[in-house]
Amino acid sequence: MAFHLDYFLASLVSGLAYLPRTLLLVSLPLALGLLGGLVLAAFRVYRVPVLGRLTALGVSIYQGVPIVVALVIYNLLFMSLFNDVAAFFGVATTVAEVDIIWVGIFALALQEVTLMEESFRGAFYSVPAGQREAALACGLTELQALRRIIVPQLVPVAVPMLMNHVVGNIKNSSVVIAIGVAEVLTGASIPAARTYSFLESYVAAGLIYWALATAAEQLIGQWEIRPEARQSSWFWQVCARVRRRRTVTVAQQEKRGQVHAELEAYQKIL
Repeated sequence: MAFHLDYFLASLVSGLAYLPRTLLLVSLPLALGLLGGLVLAAFRVYRVPVLGRLTALGVSIYQGVPIVVALVIYNLLFMSLFNDVAAFFGVATTVAEVDIIWVGIFALALQEVTLMEESFRGAFYSVPAGQREAALACGLTELQALRRIIVPQLVPVAVPMLMNHVVGNIKNSSVVIAIGVAEVLTGASIPAARTYSFLESYVAAGLIYWALATAAEQLIGQWEIRPEARQSSWFWQVCARVRRRRTVTVAQQEKRGQVHAELEAYQKIL
């Protein structure tokens, strides 16, 4: 089977046109997974009444359901119930007017929440219990101890696991093709419908996914660099420059505000 470079380039360009949709399928579920996973892990670690047991049961059930099966179930429920629910709340939008990508985002977000809950729970246990007890003894509330003491210590432990979740979510984003969501894999396959060059199309899609995963690994890997070695890292150099520019901008705004106030006071005196 011959490999045609022109067909490959056409598939690559077509797949890149759908890259924003894939980035949405990756970034939004990850953001929701970080927030939801952290909250649910806190419920289980601190044994919150009712919520802790419900979280454990929900995570156990959802982890046993394949993502493709969950996608199809959510899609069927969405198609059959959306119009009735919208009419009940007085919304004129119909199911045909809603992008099906939101069903994929919902399914991927729930998966990320359950996966990150387990990762954060292990990170919680890596922080000594005495840290929380000392924070409470100093007069901090549970939320203040969690935000100021516990979370800053569990983040470095969770970063390597977070990298695995990011790479896994990039690869899992292709499964939304099962419910007809167009993304990189779909876009790369469009030229193959005319040329029947499916090998070139799938190689092009795989190259795009590999580039995304590599970029994500490099970016998240910067957080694993020790503070004393961050001066030689390009990522932290860029962050330092942005921070300096923001500091200068804030100082300039404060100075302008002070000058404006002095001018107004002088005009009142005149």
